[in-house]
Amino acid sequence: MKKLIPTFVIFTGLALASCSTANVKEPEYRDISNIRLMDVGLLQSTAGVDFVFYNPNNFGVTITDARGDLYIDNVYFGRFDLADKVQVGKNSEFIIPAVVKLDMIGAVKNGRELLKKKEAMVKIDGRARVKKAGISKDIAINYESMENIERFRGLVTR
Repeated sequence: MKKLIPTFVIFTGLALASCSTANVKEPEYRDISNIRLMDVGLLQSTAGVDFVFYNPNNFGVTITDARGDLYIDNVYFGRFDLADKVQVGKNSEFIIPAVVKLDMIGAVKNGRELLKKKEAMVKIDGRARVKKAGISKDIAINYESMENIERFRGLVTR
């Protein structure tokens, strides 16, 4: 019995190490969709946004938390938080339903500039907590590219 306990501990340790999330690859950004204004305020408004990503990993995970900042033309536009937990399949696209708290002062200041442009640099900086088999890990959510900003105009002009 005394020899069985150390063997069990070593086996359990190896099993947990092989299930580690050290090889988790960063998700690939695909699109922003379903932008909708949920609540209008003088200093802060709330919008719903769906971020579409691709999971390049050979395993599925659960996203339990995600948050970060959204910038348009390097100007702070708002902060996003995950609305619901998301089940992500292996090698597949998934949607992160987010709630964005818009900085209305910044939006009004820069709204005139956005109305003049067709495209702007959209930047997403954030973190997501992924979970698999009880093990959690924070991964980066980073994206920066020129985007058609027509769908963002409704958030600024209302």
